[in-house]
Amino acid sequence: MIGTDETREIVDWRKTTEDGKPTYEIEYNEPVPEPTGRSKPLFGASSGGTVPAGEQSFLLPDGEQIPATEVVCEADGTTLRVRHEPSTLARLRRYLPW
Repeated sequence: MIGTDETREIVDWRKTTEDGKPTYEIEYNEPVPEPTGRSKPLFGASSGGTVPAGEQSFLLPDGEQIPATEVVCEADGTTLRVRHEPSTLARLRRYLPW
């Protein structure tokens, strides 16, 4: 989970760069599980509809949105580390004219 819910709140967060990639360290007030898949609080249209995989994203504390296909998460107790790692396909699209 990224963000808050009924019992979990963000205590602190910071954005750093590791190996040239943006990394967020988000600290919560209680242990946080590593995101394992798509859940309603993170994904989906507000109307309850389905969002195509290519349009799903994570919204981070500073307002940055990262495509769900380009996020790598690691949980360690109350800290969640979120890295933006563009997929191979996303990197190819930047260089190909189509």
